[in-house]
Amino acid sequence: MMVEAPILEGGERVGLFHYCVSASGWLHFLQQNERRVALLAFWADEAWATALFLCAGEQPLLVSTAIEQGHYQAVSPYFPAAQWGERMARDLWGVEAWSARDDSPALDDGSWFLTTPLATHPLPVADGGGQPLPACRMEPSQTQVPGLLAIDYALSEGVMQQIEVQIAAGHRGVLSRLIGLSPQEALPLISRITASGFVSHPLAFVRALEQAEGRRPNPQERDRRLILLEVERIGAHLFDLRQIAHSVGGGLIASLCDHAREALAALCEEYGLSRRLTDSIVLERASEETGILPFVQALLLMVRPRLMQIKQVMGVLDNRLKNSAIIPTGLAWEYALGGVVGRASGRYVDFRLMDEGMRVQALGGARRHEGDAWARYRQRIVECEESLRIMEQIVASFGQDSGGEVIPRTDEGLGVAEGAYGDVWYHLQLEAGRITKIQIRDPVLPLLAVLGTVLEGQPPEEVEVMLTSLGISPAGAAL
Repeated sequence: MMVEAPILEGGERVGLFHYCVSASGWLHFLQQNERRVALLAFWADEAWATALFLCAGEQPLLVSTAIEQGHYQAVSPYFPAAQWGERMARDLWGVEAWSARDDSPALDDGSWFLTTPLATHPLPVADGGGQPLPACRMEPSQTQVPGLLAIDYALSEGVMQQIEVQIAAGHRGVLSRLIGLSPQEALPLISRITASGFVSHPLAFVRALEQAEGRRPNPQERDRRLILLEVERIGAHLFDLRQIAHSVGGGLIASLCDHAREALAALCEEYGLSRRLTDSIVLERASEETGILPFVQALLLMVRPRLMQIKQVMGVLDNRLKNSAIIPTGLAWEYALGGVVGRASGRYVDFRLMDEGMRVQALGGARRHEGDAWARYRQRIVECEESLRIMEQIVASFGQDSGGEVIPRTDEGLGVAEGAYGDVWYHLQLEAGRITKIQIRDPVLPLLAVLGTVLEGQPPEEVEVMLTSLGISPAGAAL
């Protein structure tokens, strides 16, 4: 576990949590801190390679080093979770990672008109010059997940070996579209990055923006956001519980979850929100927000008995889910797996504990360690009940000022929101009110890095159960 402060040699502080180091300082940091910090994300563009770490006390640390002649020392030999970020940076900006664990394309499927499209001087692809990715044995239409995920494997004695994961078919060029926009222009696009994060993604972005601009939301808006995050969590968990039940023939449970989720969507609509909370996070709200209180009171009355119904019958699926898609505790910590996946494997890290105004006494649902589909199934229902407790406590003390610290404007911000699937991070830089740099960490990225290990040795017919239990939605990664 992370108990010591990281070693940072010759670093220059450039932001609230951000340090720049030389190439030698970068390598020294990676070598000396391999077992002392956890890697959350890795990004690179033409100018800088940046790694986001989690240090002792769940404090974030950004470390950057300059790209020299299109190259930088790879992070993945020391922190394997960096490999997807390195591959994406190579596709988008053309920067190469020395000694990378994997340099195969992550987003470029061979159909692009330009190579390295985000580079200052992208190169056109000659006719027939693109190298298409090999066809997969399991195409996106066969994996039964909300998003374009393909899986290739070799079949040996009825089980999968040599597994490769592809998300290139889902790439939409989101990062390139955000550069140069004002925050107001960017927010609608960010709010639609993934259906699993209509609240968590824009909330992480808005928090990064407010840090960059040295602003804080008023207590009413702060609490409104906390409530919406919990409403989204319940809806997402009900969706996944439905998918899991359906994949193993639990028609009654799937139906109960469907009806509960539909009732929640209808309630959102009745109280002036969109059914899935799209566009519910805004940059600024002029007036004090109290209209959400009747909504929460109605939600508590509607959801609690439905959760009780689901709990009473969900035990019939236990034997079907036990020992399926096991993620050991050590793997969860090594790859910083968050949300239900991490907590069901014994990595209980919850960034809601860091949220200003969070009623932390309501947190602390059951912590599992088995790491299988059954543990994740059970963890989801526990977290739905936890969300109800959180909302109850927020309503009881809505809008109370927590006296948060005012920070100076730096035009650089790092924001996090603990979504239903784990911690979503945004790092952005502004210039003259426009976004000049932005990077996004969706919690599916580290999960993609371990997916091959989880599926290894399993029969292909079990893939649907395993993927639905993990709650994988690659839309947040294929940006």
